[in-house]
This record gives sequence, C-alpha cells and structure tokens, in this order.
Amino acid sequence: MVEITKNSRHHLIRQVLETHKVGTQEELKVLLEQKGVKVTQATLSRDLNTLQILKVSDPEKGHVYVVPEKMGLTPSIKVDRTPLQTCQRLEFSGNLAVFKCLPSYAPSVAMVLDGLNLEEILGTVAGDDTVVVVLKEGVTHERFKSALVARCPELADFV
Repeated sequence: MVEITKNSRHHLIRQVLETHKVGTQEELKVLLEQKGVKVTQATLSRDLNTLQILKVSDPEKGHVYVVPEKMGLTPSIKVDRTPLQTCQRLEFSGNLAVFKCLPSYAPSVAMVLDGLNLEEILGTVAGDDTVVVVLKEGVTHERFKSALVARCPELADFV
C-alpha cells in the first residue's frame, strides 16, 4: 500500500465515484485498496463529508454515492440547499427533531445537517425518508429552528 496526500486521495475518491456505482463506504474502501491506497473508515467518512459527496437513490443498487458536479451541482451552497429542500415536515418530540423527507433523501439531509456543525445538534440518524436529530440538553425547539434558519435562510418558510 502507498501513502498519498489528502488531495491525491480526494482526487482518487472522486475518480472512483465517477467510474463506479458505489453503495457503501466499505465498497469504496475496497476499491481504493485495489488501487493501492489504504484508508480507515473514519478518514473515508471525513473525506466524503469534505468533498460534499451525496448519496442518492439508484434503481440497481438502492443508493449510491455521487460527486455533486455529476448531478449538475457545484459544491458549496447549492449542495447544502438541495437536499434540505426535499424536507416536507419538521416535528418535535422532547429533544428530538424529526424531518420527513422525500423517499431516499434522508441520508443526504442528515449529512448536510451534520456538516452545518450547529452547536444545538448532538447527532443525526437517517433512514430512507426520515432524519432524527438529537438536540443537546436544554436546547429549545425555537432555538434549533432559529439556528437552522440562520445557516439556511431558504428554510425560513419551512420551519
């Protein structure tokens, strides 16, 4: 196995995702190892987040990772906004916020929420069309909604 720079690894990840239908981080890890690059799951997870890789529905594999540009998006604000716009409803139960999304979009929504690094969020769990957000102890629903809208103004009418 060869030690490569982070930039080289990022380039290789994008290249692999553009040429293969990859459904899991484990699959991606194996493909990278076949190219001589050893990477831990934690590093791979951070790389996918840094590269703003999305996970979308695929008729053959269920869900696959895609490079934002392959979907006509440019990394940055557009990527952050697009998955969140698939949210249809937000409800609360105690310190849990529950987003109902269009089918297959929850993983992308959770990744965007995690990437916002809001101090109000302890963590997220995504299903197919539902994202559960665990709010930190003492965070009110209004405080969470205000923080979310401050970072994502396009959600002002939604929350």
